[in-house]
Amino acid sequence: MYGFNLNKKNIFICCTEQSGENICYNILSRLNLDHINIDGVCGKQSEKFINNKFYDISEFKSIGIVEIILSLSKYIKMIKFLKNQILQNNYDLIICIDSPDFNYNLVKSLRNNKYTKKIIQIVAPTVWAWRKNRAKKFAQLYNEIFLLFDFEKKYFQFPNFSSTFIGHPIFHIKKRTQKNNYKYISFLPGSRENEINKLFKYFDLIEKYIDSNNLKWIIFIPTLPHLVKILRNKTSNWQTQTIISCEIDKFDEYYDNVFISITCSGTASLEIAKRNIPQIVIYKLNYFTELILKFFVKVKYACLLNIISKKMIIPEIVNSNLNNKKLINTFEDLINNEKLRNEQIDNINNTISKVQSEYSPYDVSVKRILSLI
Repeated sequence: MYGFNLNKKNIFICCTEQSGENICYNILSRLNLDHINIDGVCGKQSEKFINNKFYDISEFKSIGIVEIILSLSKYIKMIKFLKNQILQNNYDLIICIDSPDFNYNLVKSLRNNKYTKKIIQIVAPTVWAWRKNRAKKFAQLYNEIFLLFDFEKKYFQFPNFSSTFIGHPIFHIKKRTQKNNYKYISFLPGSRENEINKLFKYFDLIEKYIDSNNLKWIIFIPTLPHLVKILRNKTSNWQTQTIISCEIDKFDEYYDNVFISITCSGTASLEIAKRNIPQIVIYKLNYFTELILKFFVKVKYACLLNIISKKMIIPEIVNSNLNNKKLINTFEDLINNEKLRNEQIDNINNTISKVQSEYSPYDVSVKRILSLI
């Protein structure tokens, strides 16, 4: 057991992906660590608040069903190690953030080993899109779930299980001021190396289009510190001026000058929408993963705002539909058609109020966490 201060409460946090890391950082930065000790799994931002860090998010690279199966032995070892650390140290509270499959299996392993302390999950599995039975399974193992969306409440109503609506982190994102002149096209290729590798040929395609048509755009790629070198290598032959940045404090300044964005599907597409930047959403799963999911996924779209709107208000080209011709045609339409861009922003502003709350999700989370310890 680590040398805990008995006057402090001890929390274990498990955060294995970037969307969760942003939540992790903002919650930990609001906690008074004079009275709380934190151990666990997180990214580079959050590690300054962590006493004992066991893994970094960069070690969790798999995305689809097939990729996870291929990495299964690695994740089983990680779960076993983390389970032993938690049982040995008997933390006062376990906080799991996002990554529902990894976290569920860790928590199941803990409960099978008679762990009785409180465990909460921040960010619900997308039971409204597929595998609805996960809601009941989570309720049987966890004490509470923190929900980003108010419409999720109805899926998590079970005896002896609590749900707290905290709202989505886009609450904190500024809507940029519209203007006539912009400098950048932003590329958001994903927060995992796996995603970047699958999607990069499409970003490469857009760069070549910009260069060959002598378009005077600068490409802006916001990313994470551990991905900068990878992206620099992949863009080394580009002729278009490209800015690759992991300086989060400067992102707002860059985004204020972004004309349109090519965005990897996920949290990033919602953040770009909140900023009022027109975008194209792209994604590519392993072919066999896509085939399997066709039998289970209940929603028509990949982008959340499209799902809520029940129509494609943001153009998305994903999986088997993602090809060079469709992407170039959609890109040409968006950069050349002001009406199309304005309609997208108008539709976003009519829809986005359904996914954000009136209060900071981080403040709501901290208040609730303190009440649980």
